[in-house]
Amino acid sequence: MNRRALLASALATGGLATAAACTRTEAPQRRSNDPGDPVFELDATGYPGADTAAALYDELDYQRAVQGYIWAQPLVGLAAMAEGARRLGIAPLELFIFNQLEQVNQKLQTGNDDVVYSFAYFDLTATGPLVVDIPGGGQYGVLLDAWQRPIEDVGGTGPDAGRGGRYLVLPPGYTGPSPEAGFFVRQSKTNTGMLFLRAVRNRGDSVADAAARLQRASLFAYSAVSNPPAPRFRLMNFDDYDGLTPHGPDYFTLLGKALAAEYPEERDRIMLGMLAPLGLGIGRTFQPDDRLTSILTRASDTGRKMVSALEVDPRVPRQSVYPKTQWRSPTGMASHTQERDSITEVDERAALFRFGFAMQKFLDPGAKPPVGSGAAYLTSFRDASGSFLDGSKHYVLRVPPKAPMLAYWSASAYDADDFHFVVTDTRRPSISSLKNPTVNPDGTIEAHFGPSLPAGTSESNWIKTVPGRGFLVLFRLYAPTADYYTGSWPLPDITAA
Repeated sequence: MNRRALLASALATGGLATAAACTRTEAPQRRSNDPGDPVFELDATGYPGADTAAALYDELDYQRAVQGYIWAQPLVGLAAMAEGARRLGIAPLELFIFNQLEQVNQKLQTGNDDVVYSFAYFDLTATGPLVVDIPGGGQYGVLLDAWQRPIEDVGGTGPDAGRGGRYLVLPPGYTGPSPEAGFFVRQSKTNTGMLFLRAVRNRGDSVADAAARLQRASLFAYSAVSNPPAPRFRLMNFDDYDGLTPHGPDYFTLLGKALAAEYPEERDRIMLGMLAPLGLGIGRTFQPDDRLTSILTRASDTGRKMVSALEVDPRVPRQSVYPKTQWRSPTGMASHTQERDSITEVDERAALFRFGFAMQKFLDPGAKPPVGSGAAYLTSFRDASGSFLDGSKHYVLRVPPKAPMLAYWSASAYDADDFHFVVTDTRRPSISSLKNPTVNPDGTIEAHFGPSLPAGTSESNWIKTVPGRGFLVLFRLYAPTADYYTGSWPLPDITAA
């Protein structure tokens, strides 16, 4: 009998020893995955002995932790970004603005070094209804709940259509009064969340100009609406900030902290029940012992690899306007709600938020924001032959002329494991139309990827890669035009040189 059947049998018969009898404090030994592992055998009478029961609980905790890791990816991802701000002493509702570009040390999943980023985290249990003032003038952003579901897009793809506006975010379960006019009123499903804004530089803009526009954004409690406070912000650079999702048991520590602050949702009851024996849950303090910490370390490693497989090699092919190429959408979700038919898209959302952050409504499959607004994203892990991109080799992407965008296009390289910028001594992880690459006589622009500069190639057209490391390329179009959505502008595959 294999170990899964043994576990099911032991649970069904009610023959497991009591928790007091089988709980161990020492770290469990790593066991073989072979069916019929003798450590899971029942005795001659059909009962599990104390050692077998303890081993079964170790395995049960491990399996639940792995699934919990996958389930919690968007929650922990956003919590990591807020935690990075707290470590720097940034308060809730205080906007932190990264006023430097082209920083290869961005500690964000698939960050962008061509726009000015800003974030602010909030807790509706502390503020009650929350006012969010969004300035006009070239911002794109989103109000996210704790699971990275859009409460609402803001700026160019939101209801203010880039003109700026005032949003009111109501707490979950809130039934009190709210204004009938002057606000875009939305209700959050979670207590905590984040405002994410990015400023695209207008023609002639400096980085300081773009950052100055973001400084006009503000967040404050609705109770102060008659006398609103001045905007609070902090200018900073990526040398100080780390918003990457943690690895190992720290992942579960942050999950415990995030769950403790949250509002329970009906869709999560089963998973919360599975995680309860691990000490994780709504309103609970997470305090794992040495035994559980050892299990969580292994579960994090397995879960992380599983989620990477979901993103890099998904079971269901992703949509793309270029279906005959290796380019595809970073998201496999059917909706920003993370719900489809009768299911929550656990695998699809885990893959997306392992890869990046900040889903927006306009990114839904089939959604088409007004022409010249929003952004389009395409990712490729493979060259034209279908082989994974290898930092030891040389590749070229030939970007055709007249790219379908009103703002800019870029091609950025990221590590295939952590999804942050490829880090090299050139400190140049992207090529974009904003960075004056060399243009060929036929109007094409060649983006080169490889460990050394190809002969005759301008440095502005080359991204250095790391030998022995896989990488992916993310192609962005900001303010895409109709030719992108129709597929009439061809983006070819990356080819081995």
